[in-house]
Amino acid sequence: MPLVYQQNINEHKKIGVWHIQETEDFFLEKVTEQYKISNSKKRIQHLAGRYLLLELASDISLKNILLTETGKPFLPDNSYFFSISHSADYVAVIISTKSNVGIDIQHVVPKIESIKQKFLTEVEMELLSKLSISPNEQFTFAWTIKEAMFKYFDIDGIDFKLHLNIASVNFENDVWISKTTFNKNKVHQVIPKSIQFNDFFITWIQ
Repeated sequence: MPLVYQQNINEHKKIGVWHIQETEDFFLEKVTEQYKISNSKKRIQHLAGRYLLLELASDISLKNILLTETGKPFLPDNSYFFSISHSADYVAVIISTKSNVGIDIQHVVPKIESIKQKFLTEVEMELLSKLSISPNEQFTFAWTIKEAMFKYFDIDGIDFKLHLNIASVNFENDVWISKTTFNKNKVHQVIPKSIQFNDFFITWIQ
């Protein structure tokens, strides 16, 4: 069974990571597409995400899921709050019965360095340079933080560099704990948590 990581944060919140090794038919035995997806890779990622939702919460009503204007899936009755992320052949899900959540998973790849100026300030790059991981890992890690924040706040027009700020990072008990600020119209502070899993970084906000 390719559920390769699960964390029960508390009685209300869970995280799961699935390594996609199955065919579409495996997932279609339990879930269906929410909308038509022509790209086969994206389609199987989509199906795997819905399958993992059911693994974490068997009573979730997939047929009632809608999309916000930014494309974030949600349940109108707020019976569950959840966030889904895909990268390569992995899918990550965080689910909660109490409050909003956000998650992102990213595979570490060299191309991330070429776009660092688009989503990181000079101050943030200086902060990241002090971490005991490679530059590509630093930038991938930072991207997952900002992507998880974007999903958590789910507001149109967010600029990753202008509105999402990483103020500090600490490493405690194999978990990266960051202090961040979202500054668009109002100022909000959140504390994303991150882990490094093989060649991936996973960040969530709970």
